[in-house]
Amino acid sequence: MFDVLLTNPRPVTMKGTKHEKLMYSHPAPGIGYLAAALRKINISVFLFDMGPSEKDADDILHFIEEHDVKILGISSFVANHGNGMRIAKYVKAHYPSIKIIMGGPQATFISEEVLAAGCVDFVSFYEGERTLQELCSLILQGETDYSGVKGLAYIDDDNAYHRTEDRAYIQNLDDIGMPAWDLYELDKYICPGVILSGRGCPYRCIYCSAGAVSGSRYRTRSVNSVVDEIEYLYRECGVDYFFLADDTFTADKQHCIEICREIRRRNLNIHWEAEARANTVTDEIVKEMALAGCRHVQIGAESGDNQVLKDIGKNITTDTIEKAVCKFLRVGITVVCSFIIGTPTETHDTFQRTLDFALKIRRLSKHNFTNCKFAILTPLPGTSVYEDRDKWGIELLTTNWDNYDFYDPVIRTKNLSEKDLRNMFMKAWVEYTKTEEEPWAFKTIKTRELS
Repeated sequence: MFDVLLTNPRPVTMKGTKHEKLMYSHPAPGIGYLAAALRKINISVFLFDMGPSEKDADDILHFIEEHDVKILGISSFVANHGNGMRIAKYVKAHYPSIKIIMGGPQATFISEEVLAAGCVDFVSFYEGERTLQELCSLILQGETDYSGVKGLAYIDDDNAYHRTEDRAYIQNLDDIGMPAWDLYELDKYICPGVILSGRGCPYRCIYCSAGAVSGSRYRTRSVNSVVDEIEYLYRECGVDYFFLADDTFTADKQHCIEICREIRRRNLNIHWEAEARANTVTDEIVKEMALAGCRHVQIGAESGDNQVLKDIGKNITTDTIEKAVCKFLRVGITVVCSFIIGTPTETHDTFQRTLDFALKIRRLSKHNFTNCKFAILTPLPGTSVYEDRDKWGIELLTTNWDNYDFYDPVIRTKNLSEKDLRNMFMKAWVEYTKTEEEPWAFKTIKTRELS
């Protein structure tokens, strides 16, 4: 018997395409943290990461029946939200008494829409560990008054939307511990080692909801707790390639450097990749990252036009981006820069500067150790370009979340039509991919054999 089943639905838009497996590159650590939190208070829990494990809604029904599950938790991101809602509706139709909780960045910012569908009982906001502990305890005890649980929305007895007081962010992340890694099928992932060394983002980019979801201060775990988790996955699970998945791993220079040095001190023979922000990259950081086994980073470049970079709150310049890329290349770390097409002040001219700059970035390495990727601006709930879209001159063309895939336009701007955005996206990929495939292109990374 399990009290709770936590699910991460498969993404909607990638179904059946060659890109689908890339969506399953790494485990979704969020449900693992939630599972660990529930275990701490003796609530039995299981999880389905539905894409990699190839589970479907009927598998959920069978598991609920077989194990007498009382609570179903569903993780909600824009890519999988539609499937999450379909699962909730399907399960509720078969088991009306089961309590269904949805959490994650998408549900957090559209909680009224989620609850109005009538198949989800609760939406948990922002960080869910403490909220889920309290809520599940009440449900399993047969209680029906949830007004004292912070960070929660639900439909009350008068059929009215009710939102409780927001819950403060967890300040000591070491209290959470590591995700319940034993509940994942790690051999199902391209790169099973995903580590969060901190939460929150101190930056204010208008297209990103990281700060709104996790707070505007970068809260870090202790160095030992981070490397303990890496060492556990390395020694006990055979994982030797990791993704340090913080929104900006280099945001706290000393924390980044100390993690790198602790990896070396423990003689962990691992390789890894991370997210970096151009204006936080220093010679010392890249040296320590390389020595500790970092092989690849992603930098959010976003535009090749300095005014656009300022307009979107990036507050860096193309010169800063180029210097950061060169620093990583000098120590043998490969780089991918991501670019956004169709930001509020984008024009045909600024797009061409972006494309020219991306091609320049590609030429920085004689051995094609740099790469760039492109996406169309897709306003997500919680971001300024969604919440303040009238101010930015953005018109939404659809509110069907299944269409929010980052490569089909869902907006028009004051300067660019839907056709303009589609043509720019296609031009970027055609022009950029004329060169040969990168030698370091993403490949399947198997866990090493344990001796």
